[in-house]
Amino acid sequence: MEGKEAIVQKIIADANERTAQCTQNAQARADAMKAEAEKAAQAKLEEGRRALETEAQERLIRRETLAALDCRKQLLAARRAVIDAALSRALETACAFPEARYLAVLERLLTQYAEEGDGVRLSASAPVTEASLQSLKVFSARKLRFLGKDGDFEGGMRLYGATYETDLSFRALIQAQRFELERDIAQMMPAEK
Repeated sequence: MEGKEAIVQKIIADANERTAQCTQNAQARADAMKAEAEKAAQAKLEEGRRALETEAQERLIRRETLAALDCRKQLLAARRAVIDAALSRALETACAFPEARYLAVLERLLTQYAEEGDGVRLSASAPVTEASLQSLKVFSARKLRFLGKDGDFEGGMRLYGATYETDLSFRALIQAQRFELERDIAQMMPAEK
């Protein structure tokens, strides 16, 4: 029996050795799979972190761009308000010219725009009399007609021909020159930073 027992012991020892070897191999494979899974999970986490950082950076850039655009809009609105105020002030100043200067402006406008026989209507607020207007050389040279000082417009005058009306009110003249005036006023303002 001793021989059988030795064989059984040998078989049990071999089985235990194989079991230990299989357990060791299984543990090594499990450790390798665990390490690989941890590495993959770490890579996924890193990839996710990079994606989040990229998205956050893109959002930040978009928000900075929007903020810069909002600032430019506000700056342009402020510039527009300054330009509008300057043009409004120019209109007020022109309407408040003293009679001599007002007459000089009217004479220049009549020389440039009046046709022979045109009618002239002055703004109701013009500091010019009918007599002083008629005393201008261009008035008699072009045989102009005085139509009254009752114009419902801001400063200046209007010319009336047989088939046309020419608005030479100060508001119309400033509006006609608005683009050039805006450019000149804008050049006087500080540059954007």
